[in-house]
Amino acid sequence: MEDSSKRNSVQIAGTDIRKIEYRGQQVVTFAMIDKVHKRPDGTAGRSFRENRERFVDGDDCIELTSDEIRRMSLEGVLPRRTARATLITKRGYLKIAKTLGDDKAWEVFDEMIERYFAVEQIVETAKVVHLDRAARETRLFMRQALQIAGLAGLAGNQRLIAANRSTRKATGFDYLDSMGIPHMEAPQNDVLLTATDIGKQLGAISAIRVNHLLSEHGFQIGGRDSKGHGFWKPTEKGIKAGGVMVDVERSNKTGQARQLRWASNIVATLRDIIGGEAA
Repeated sequence: MEDSSKRNSVQIAGTDIRKIEYRGQQVVTFAMIDKVHKRPDGTAGRSFRENRERFVDGDDCIELTSDEIRRMSLEGVLPRRTARATLITKRGYLKIAKTLGDDKAWEVFDEMIERYFAVEQIVETAKVVHLDRAARETRLFMRQALQIAGLAGLAGNQRLIAANRSTRKATGFDYLDSMGIPHMEAPQNDVLLTATDIGKQLGAISAIRVNHLLSEHGFQIGGRDSKGHGFWKPTEKGIKAGGVMVDVERSNKTGQARQLRWASNIVATLRDIIGGEAA
């Protein structure tokens, strides 16, 4: 049953009251408020009706359906033959308590918040902590997956798709789906090539010669990092020709470095250039 009452009780200001839960939150009836505040029957209900415009349906109060009233009557939460019934949430109780503003009311109010509604607060706090921890772990896993995909030579859509697939499998969270991108077109499964790889396919020419050709014809430019290490990066022309920067592990295992790699179609481009030079 979706709407249920729990038969545990709590003592408030020396009075035992039964805890009622409705759709995952603690609620009270007008009779319960009158009982713990030791007010004449009908006091809380009258206060509610006199200030009805201040109460928001669903947030402060819940008007029960006939089926819900019947079920709660059978459970002993409501008197039998109840025609209409309203449940009051924690927020609604705070509003009613304001109208019972004597010293005794404040004492009861404190106990109600600390003891009756305490379980609801603990559950909500636990949910927030759990979700926050899960979100951090998911973000960390996605970053690591992107790095590994880059080390494997993947780039662009391929890199993102592979990292997202790995993250979804490990954590259950799909970044692309959450962004409204249920499908992303993956480029053809093209292995990215180093200058050495390109040289082998061009007839065993050296990587130095390949880099010279790429630089001379405007596909890449050279530079040096903060430690004086030389590197190549693609020009706009080079990016259009399939040049991408990827993260790779240094040969001495001392960390990662950025390296320029190329889509396989660059081989045909350079072959045409070499053929033109030979002619």
